[in-house]
Formats: sequence, C-alpha cells, structure tokens
Amino acid sequence: MSSPIPGVVSWAVIGYVTVVGSGRLWLVGGAVVDRLINHVGLWSIATLLIYQCASTPTIDDPANQLALGCVLMTTTYLNSIGRLVGADSEPDTVWRNQRNAVLLAMTATVLIVLTARYSGRSIDLRIVGIGLGVACAVAVTYNTFVITRSCLGALRDVDTPRAARIVCLGLIGSNAGLWGALVLSLSQLATGLPDGPQLSLVQAAFTLWVAINTTLHAIPLVAELVRRAGMDRATRTCRRLLPLWRDLTAAVPEIVMPADARHDSDPATRLLRMTVEIRDAMLQLGAYLPAETGETQRNTVREPESDRGIADYAHRLIRAAQARKAGLPPAGTGAPPPLPMVAHDFDAELAHLIDLARIWPQAKAAVG
Repeated sequence: MSSPIPGVVSWAVIGYVTVVGSGRLWLVGGAVVDRLINHVGLWSIATLLIYQCASTPTIDDPANQLALGCVLMTTTYLNSIGRLVGADSEPDTVWRNQRNAVLLAMTATVLIVLTARYSGRSIDLRIVGIGLGVACAVAVTYNTFVITRSCLGALRDVDTPRAARIVCLGLIGSNAGLWGALVLSLSQLATGLPDGPQLSLVQAAFTLWVAINTTLHAIPLVAELVRRAGMDRATRTCRRLLPLWRDLTAAVPEIVMPADARHDSDPATRLLRMTVEIRDAMLQLGAYLPAETGETQRNTVREPESDRGIADYAHRLIRAAQARKAGLPPAGTGAPPPLPMVAHDFDAELAHLIDLARIWPQAKAAVG
C-alpha cells in the first residue's frame, strides 16, 4: 500500500464514515439537504477506498485518477448544499441540478482516465497532466467555496446560534485546508519541487476533510438518537409537565386540541401544544378558584415567586379542577381572578409552569 497515511488511520476513518453514514441513511434522510449530505458520505467512502487501492501516490496511477474524480463528485454535493442553505434555489430545483452536476463530474472523471491512458506515459510532469490537475482543482475549489460563502454569511448573522457557528467554522477550516493542499500539490506537479509523490498532500488533506465533515454531519444523527431515546430537552420537559397537564385537561377536556400525527411526533411541537393547553385550562378554571385566605394573599404579595406562593395557588387550582369535574357552579359571578404567574414570553411562562408542575404532586396529595 502506497498511501502516505498509516493504514490504521485510513481504515479507522473509513469505518467512522461508514457508521455515521449508515446511521444517517437510516434515521436522517427526509429533507433534500439531508439527502445531499448522505451522498457526500457515500462518495467520501468510495474515494477513501479507491485511495487504498493505489499502487503509487502519483497522478499517473489509475486509482489516483479515479479518486480525483470522486473528490470532484463529492464536492458537487457541497455546491448544492451551499446553494440550498444560502437560499439561492428551491430544494426541488437544487436536486434536479445536482443530477446534471453528477453527470458532468462523471464525464470529467472518464476524461481524466482516458487522457492519462492516451498519453501513453506518465503525465505527472506533462502539460496535459498539469491542465487536468488545474481543471479539477478549480472545480473542487469552486464547489467548496459555495458552501464556504454560505457559512461566512451565517457567521455574519448575529442571530446564528452558537452550535451553528461552530459547524460553520469547522466547514470553513476543512475547506481551507483542502484548498492549501491542492495549491501545493499543483505547484509540486508543475515545478517538480520538492521531489516525490504529488498527491500525498491531497490525500492527507481530503482524509482530514472527510473526518471533520463527517463529525459535523453526525450532529443531526446524535440529536435524532437523543430524541428517539426521549432524552432531549423538550421531551424531558413534557414528562415533567405531564401530571399537571393530565389533571387540568381532565377538568377542562374541551380545550384539548385534536391530535395530529404529522406534528405530534416533534417534541418541540408537543411541548408548545402542552403549554398552550395548560394555560387555557388555567384560564378556564380561574372562575372556580376558591377565595384566597389572608395568609395566602400576604405570601403572594410578599413572595410572588416563592414555593409557598406557588403551593398556595396549586392548592386552589386543584380545588377548582375538582369543583369543575364535579359539576359545581363557579366560585364567583365576576370575572375570573388574575393568575399569579404573569409571563411576557414563552420561556418565562414555561419556567413558571415547570415550577408549578414540580410541586403539583405534593399539593395534590395535601388537598386529597
């Protein structure tokens, strides 16, 4: 094996890409961008395997010529991803254009191999070899530049989340490393200096590029695995709110929205729906709340966010739910009393409901 990379490293990267790619094909493949990313992984595996078959690390080796074509093929998908993420095109249009890009990349690969064989001799120091190398390097650079441009745009956006910024920086760094390797390899091909194989840098840079990109592409897979295991934040919050939601909606069943299998599988959607239904039930039960005692009023005014104030409200809310379920009339004829938990955004409201759900079992046991 003539690879400049130790075999254990090469096969470890191939195994890593295979595992992540298999997981993505199984769990993450619905959207167009996910399908494009999955194809990046498949062509990366093909490229690394072809590199392992090369007998010499020079461009006159047929395996290296095929590998160069596969690198070009891999980066065409990055071009499409960059256009899609950058909102330059619609998903269906991007997918159709990608088919044309694949045909062009395949044609270029065939031309590389045929031209090398037609020359009848080593092309690593010939003008035709330099021309092919420059053409492939320009195409690869352009394809990776498109997604790099999208990443730079995301970094300039102040609303881009921190996790997305880390992904963008990783993509930009790996692309820049690949560009540097292409420039140095072409320089060595043209000048013959330093003496030695011309593709060692390209293979090493591409292997590192694949490892970095695979790690970034694994993030949605890990998130999906966490979601399916019920360990994501939204699902855990739903479980904490479930006893509160179950008791309140049992008292006011008409506020429960019809189930929608298409959206209820999303934890964030379930959490939003559960929060809205709890809040609606609390509003409906406002008219059934028993009057506050003097001590409760003093605690609510003095410590509106304390456990004592929340517990007092929980006791009253439980009695209101029991009264409505029993068919009793509202406690008063006026407007429902205001709720003690006033929030101006979803996160603050959710925090209030989590506090209420935390003491709900103890309050329910105390009321009986």
